[in-house]
Amino acid sequence: MSLHRLLGFRHAVADPGALASYYAELGLSGDASAGYAGSDGGAIVLVDEAPFRRLIAVDIGCDDDRDLEAVQQRLNARGAGCSRASESVSVLDSASRVLITVRVAEREAGTSLADFVAPNAPGAVARLNERAHGVFGAPRPPRRLGHLVIGTPDLRATRDLLVDGIGCKVSDEFEGVIHFLRCSTDHHNIGLVHSSVPILQHYSWECTDLDHLGHTATALYRADPSRHAWGIGRHFAGSNFYWYLRDPSGAFLELYSDLDRITDDEAWEQRGRTPMTLEHTINAWGPNLPPEFIEPHDLAELRAGWANLGS
Repeated sequence: MSLHRLLGFRHAVADPGALASYYAELGLSGDASAGYAGSDGGAIVLVDEAPFRRLIAVDIGCDDDRDLEAVQQRLNARGAGCSRASESVSVLDSASRVLITVRVAEREAGTSLADFVAPNAPGAVARLNERAHGVFGAPRPPRRLGHLVIGTPDLRATRDLLVDGIGCKVSDEFEGVIHFLRCSTDHHNIGLVHSSVPILQHYSWECTDLDHLGHTATALYRADPSRHAWGIGRHFAGSNFYWYLRDPSGAFLELYSDLDRITDDEAWEQRGRTPMTLEHTINAWGPNLPPEFIEPHDLAELRAGWANLGS
């Protein structure tokens, strides 16, 4: 794959200061202008100020100029009206109103799993005569930004631009409902759902394991129980554990672990990719999906904001 990783995204919120405080609680490093990142670095989140929350841009990494040329040719063939710079190609998705940029970037560095401890299980006892390390754990920063989910009024148009134009691959999809796309070996870096107005539906930070996820989410929850949104559970698409919390802007922030990794497209199509049904669209187990994941609580505000922008 010429695309190799998610570089990050830029979004705008009404109160960047409140979001900065929240990110500090989460343990992210950086700031609004330089970008917020997890403990392993990697993809960043940039924050602007605006009257209403919206996703502005998504950046994807590629290897070299040949990759940029291929992206530019595909976009031109679609009449997508892209722009080329020395080390990037950009296109505005007219449906989601998000600027998608592919730029030359170094590949993501490998990470250590020294803090991962195998759990006890029937027939495979790794720990004897001591408590699990997880019970002594503490909140710590998530390791990296893994993916985001975009709400778009034209689901198919946004999907086709990212797949046929940009070059993302499809990991799973339920036509007309949800699409999971990848630009790395992660099961998905960009998810797409239908929304009556463009929206950043949620964004997700990877944790080492379930205990890391649980301790970090619990600290945010106990500081303000109204932050809890959905979880804990295990998704069907991607297979990951999840816990969703509300951020101060109104978007959902997901902490996750144990995501599917796809290094062989053919093997995934043969063994991994399983047809999605309504039963499995949301999760394999866990609480029911809250209604606000379908219709956000601030939908009227978002509609008014887009109307003021002349959408």
